[in-house]
Amino acid sequence: MSNCQIDFHILTLVIIMIVSGAFGGFLNWLHNFDTSKNEQKNKFVKSKYILLGIGSSFLVPVFLKMIASDLINNKDKFDNNSYLIFAGFCLIAAIFSRRFINTIGEKILEAAKKAEITAKENEQQIETTKRELTSTQERIEDVKLAVDLKSVEQTSLQKDDKQQELLIDLVDSYIKRTTIEDYTERLKVKAELGRKMGQIIVRNSLSKEDLLRDHPKEGMYLALAYSVQLRPDNESLVILNQLAKLTSQLYIRYVILIGYRTLTSSGFISKSQARDIYNIVLDFRHGADNSLLRHIEDTINMLRFIEPEL
Repeated sequence: MSNCQIDFHILTLVIIMIVSGAFGGFLNWLHNFDTSKNEQKNKFVKSKYILLGIGSSFLVPVFLKMIASDLINNKDKFDNNSYLIFAGFCLIAAIFSRRFINTIGEKILEAAKKAEITAKENEQQIETTKRELTSTQERIEDVKLAVDLKSVEQTSLQKDDKQQELLIDLVDSYIKRTTIEDYTERLKVKAELGRKMGQIIVRNSLSKEDLLRDHPKEGMYLALAYSVQLRPDNESLVILNQLAKLTSQLYIRYVILIGYRTLTSSGFISKSQARDIYNIVLDFRHGADNSLLRHIEDTINMLRFIEPEL
């Protein structure tokens, strides 16, 4: 029984759209409400406007949806007055069929473009969130390792030639190891590799200056930047400043920024040095993505605790 009522309701709406559309199209043809200029009044033209009227009437439900009207949604409360109001909408749409169809079409296309833009923005936001989450997870691992290294007595840190050879091998294979299509996976591999190389430098008390001089490669830049955040010391700032001028890779710049913040929080940065770092960090903005730009601002904000006039 309920199904018959629903079918009758829909059938009634369809009949109203057809009749009102045809009548409105006829009125449009008869009185030139929305017709083309210098058009002859013959049967073909009359049929054209009647069909246009019927077509525009069938767009009325779309129009009601666009203006958030529930006129035809609530079947239980749909009475005779509602049918008359709906017929009036269809009649108006049919009389001004050409303008109505163009307007609805433009609105639909505009809504589709907005939906596409929103979808792209949401996709970018999801990707950015994934990157931030990955960066946060890797940063947690860095902090854990730094705490672990702090628990090791300085006297127990001795140079191991085999470990230095391992470091050089990792540096030489850095590009090959990090050539991965998936961004998140590539970021994870770089972080793991950077931590491992930085740990080798710290645990074996390797000279950062010698490593930078003898092995000027992107892999070594990453290793040295990680070693600074794992165990900051008095020579760390000089190393970071040198690395900042040598590298253009966004991820290494990101690690350098963390190194600057580590030195700042550890008390290794003076007011004059903060201004020099500020100028270096500003140069990082060229070619930076949104994630790196946020880290740049975070670093500048930390530097302002030392030098408020930055």
